[in-house]
Amino acid sequence: MYDLVIKNGRVLDPSSHFYEIADIAVQNGRIVGIEGEIAVEAAQTIDASGCIITPGLIDFHTHLYPLSEIGIPAEAVCFASGVTTAIDCGSAGAATYPAHRGAVLSSRLRILAFLHVSSAGLATGRYLENPDPKYYDRPKIAHCLNTFNELIGLKIRQGAEIVGSLGLSPLRETIVLAEELGVPVMVHCSNPPEPLDKIISLLRQGDILTHAYQDRGDSLLDNNGHISQIALAARERGVIFDVANANIHFSFKVARAALSENFLPDIISTDLTTRSLYKRPTVFNMLHVLSKYLNLGLTLEQVIERCTSRPAEFLGMRDEIGCLKPGACADIAVLRVINKRTEFGDCHGEILQGDRLLKAMLTVRAGEVVYRDIEF
Repeated sequence: MYDLVIKNGRVLDPSSHFYEIADIAVQNGRIVGIEGEIAVEAAQTIDASGCIITPGLIDFHTHLYPLSEIGIPAEAVCFASGVTTAIDCGSAGAATYPAHRGAVLSSRLRILAFLHVSSAGLATGRYLENPDPKYYDRPKIAHCLNTFNELIGLKIRQGAEIVGSLGLSPLRETIVLAEELGVPVMVHCSNPPEPLDKIISLLRQGDILTHAYQDRGDSLLDNNGHISQIALAARERGVIFDVANANIHFSFKVARAALSENFLPDIISTDLTTRSLYKRPTVFNMLHVLSKYLNLGLTLEQVIERCTSRPAEFLGMRDEIGCLKPGACADIAVLRVINKRTEFGDCHGEILQGDRLLKAMLTVRAGEVVYRDIEF
């Protein structure tokens, strides 16, 4: 007898390009079978007719409580939108992360994190962090990265309002430190203090430019409105472009230009905080953000790929999460595509009128049902 069987849903697994109606069997927290029909009895059987079954979604850029005072309540928000893995991006630094680590380890949500190079991280929304490299606590940063396996890299924010006269020196010093520690860097690029191409030119294979479709200050677009040659070259050498929408880091103008030139995001994420959670029309939750890209013209498979198999591959976990393969962790989302007129916004107040919306019906984390819509 299996623990759980989900039946009759259209399985969408971008990692294997599997898109067929099938049943999925779960035992001991693992996927043990995907077949056209599974007849074995199960302790729990759920009929997913009319729904899409995907790997559990990965929100690659968010902020979680208590790592930051503006962090979202992790399990309640993520499970209700099909997210089974969340990456906190710089809410905590070396001085604050160890004190909050217990909340990370005790959550049923899989939580990974980028450590902010500023010791206090983004502890509060009332004032900005100190990005001056002379205050980087290099020994303690190294201790955290070498000791806590859930820490996957370093975060730096390169906004002009943050770095001031320091220019690009915080990023340069962060990359030096990351090189020593053998970890990637995620750089916040909104309102850059110098042309964005200069930031992109510093990034290495595996580093992440987050808020890639922003246009506060300089953007990915050159003077002719096309994706810059520097950005194209960076993608070729393996720089990751994450769109991390938030309230003020997404522009339809940049997004449409990028998509028209097939410069699709590598990763689609939210940058959710309490400032944007459940607030329309810009972010709301993960599924609202994904629905925006669906209404911008990406296919459902392209959208799901960018929050499952793509980030899982970056994390070095492609056979464990972000897939629906036998042997993988049973992180599963059951979604419904509903026809509903919905507004999607950007940082300038431009509104896209969409007619397709993704809705979570069921979320399974390591074989356990952690969310189920009351109608399902």
